[in-house]
Amino acid sequence: MSPKLAVEDIRKTFFKAEKNDIVGIPVLDGVSLSVSQGEFVSVIGPSGCGKSTLLRIIDGLIQPDQGRVLVDGAVVTRPGPDRAVVFQYFGLYPWRSVLRNVEFGLELKGVPAKQRREVALANIARVGLKGFENHFPHELSGGMRQRVGFARALSLDPQIILMDEPFSSVDEQTRELLQEQLLELWSATGKTIFFITHSIDEAVYMADRVVVMGARPGRIVEEIAVDLPRPRSGGVRAQPRFGEIRTYAWEILKKGIQESSELTAVQ
Repeated sequence: MSPKLAVEDIRKTFFKAEKNDIVGIPVLDGVSLSVSQGEFVSVIGPSGCGKSTLLRIIDGLIQPDQGRVLVDGAVVTRPGPDRAVVFQYFGLYPWRSVLRNVEFGLELKGVPAKQRREVALANIARVGLKGFENHFPHELSGGMRQRVGFARALSLDPQIILMDEPFSSVDEQTRELLQEQLLELWSATGKTIFFITHSIDEAVYMADRVVVMGARPGRIVEEIAVDLPRPRSGGVRAQPRFGEIRTYAWEILKKGIQESSELTAVQ
């Protein structure tokens, strides 16, 4: 069966002006991977290795220099309704209420007002924010704002949800609650999730598979199957197998971080 998402030999270089010259900075160097329908894939790697650039290429916000991205066999050339992004810093409009933030993508799609309100209200309730429809972002905690982002993504009913370090700006307790809630939503909806994180613990806890990227220019150095039972709760972290997978992922990631530090020192 064909993968839901296929990334084929993606290469990307950014350019910047430096001392009267234009210097190329290779960011991604031949990244290829596939994600199955309904799979939860986490991506980790050293800072600056191109994780977020890869996510934006998958969404169609950035075009690769070489290679291609396919969803259900169709080449991605721009953002589309089959993909939705949940950002690290919420991406909410401060002048819009919770309800109007969740409705926003539906407005852009031209969904009639009555229908988009029904969809938005249903998803606000799904993420546990019923009663907060008329609140504004500044009136919400960080965790609540991130749940608004979940609701907005779910309202678009995408096939693939792309998540760029969505829990990194909240405290640890809120982070664990959001992890559990996301896993519940994923289980209930069957969405395909591509999840970027700096946390090895989070990557292993959440995913079916952890993809480890090496130092810039980014490339995939290992794919680790997470053979832990589902549904998962915080107790899975106490299992010996969790510790084994986490330690293995850290050893691979540590090597990439060391390589990145050595490269920076040479430059």
